Parts: sequence; C-alpha cells; structure tokens
Amino acid sequence: MKSIIKISVLGVLLGAVFPAEAAHSAELRGVVKRPPVKAEFSQRIERYRATGVAATSERTADCACQPSLYSVIWLTGEALPPIKLPSEPPVMAQKDKMFTPSVMAVAVGTTVSFPNFDPFFHNVFSYSKPKKFDLGRFAQGKSAEVKFDKPGIVNLFCEIHYSMKAYIHVLATPYFAVSDEKGNFQIPDIAPGRYTLHLWQENQPEITREIEIDQEPLVLELQ
Repeated sequence: MKSIIKISVLGVLLGAVFPAEAAHSAELRGVVKRPPVKAEFSQRIERYRATGVAATSERTADCACQPSLYSVIWLTGEALPPIKLPSEPPVMAQKDKMFTPSVMAVAVGTTVSFPNFDPFFHNVFSYSKPKKFDLGRFAQGKSAEVKFDKPGIVNLFCEIHYSMKAYIHVLATPYFAVSDEKGNFQIPDIAPGRYTLHLWQENQPEITREIEIDQEPLVLELQ
C-alpha cells in the first residue's frame, strides 16, 4: 500500500520513491522539478583579462555552471549512523571560468580539492560563516585543499572572475545527494526509521518534510 502526501510549495515538485531493497536498508530515489531557469550574465569587468579570452562570458540556461539547475537533498534524524569520509578529496575544479560542479554536498570533516585547469590565475574564496578562507592566486596545474569542519552552506567565488560562483553544502548526516541537471537523485543504504527530509534549491526557501522509511514503498510529492 502506497502513502501519498501532497503540499503546496512555490511551484516546486519533488517526487521520491523508497523501495524496500533489503530488510535493514532502503534507497531514496526521486526527481526534483522547478520553474525554468533563467541564464545569468555578469556585466562586471574582471580584474585580470586572459589573453584570447573575453573578460565576460555568457552563461546559457542549461550550462552546468548554473547552480539553479541542481538541488541538494538530505535526511536528518535521531540515531544517525556514523559519517564515513571519502578516501579521496572531492574535486571542485576551475575550468573555462566556471566551478565544476557548481553545487556540491559533503559530510562534515571532508577535505575538498580545488584544482585550476584554466591557462590563467584563479583565486577561490568564501566569506560564509561555516568556512571563511582565501586560497590566493594559483596558476594552471596547481591545486589547493580546504577542510570543511562545520555544517552549513558555503558560498564560493573567484576574486578575479566575478561571474564564478558555487555552493558547498556541509552536512552532519551520511544521507545526502545532489541532483543532476534533470533533477534526478538517489540516496542509498538508508536504515528504516523516521527522518526529516530537506530540499535546497538556489534562491528558494528550504523545504522540509517528516517521512518514515520502512518495509513498505513510499511515494512523496511536494508541489
């Protein structure tokens, strides 16, 4: 028997399915839909021009550099299992004057690598409360690492290229995912129990919903 819950939230639709794949774990899958994304274009002049590269670059609505294409979904609750940090640092690259990916989610305590693949300098920084840092200028082929040890949303920018921006969500839970450009996501190996589901999208209020994962499939729609 499926349970369906519907609530009205700013025209955003979240459809999620929880199949009971095993007696002690389940997988959350779904798709997030939102109003059409408008391309952003920065008219501000960059402090340093690269030879042969325009000082400003147009960003199309379907460009992977647009954080508004992505959603972050995570679960919180009591008696969460221990967080397992990745064996290798996740990578947020600087390439073509863009952060790739432009939205990332990591567990508290994760170290992230910031390599520069462009033939000119970048200077990644953040003034966000969970992690304030300034990596300084570094050239092509160089990389720097930052450890994110407090939960929260970290807004990233390049001090040289004003059109560049990205987000890193630092989460105190092992259950999280970032959707792809089409809104698809999945969170594997979830223990049965009651959780609060959180949904973040750029420039939208955070959505939360109480859910229960057990042996029965559950369909949840937020629209």
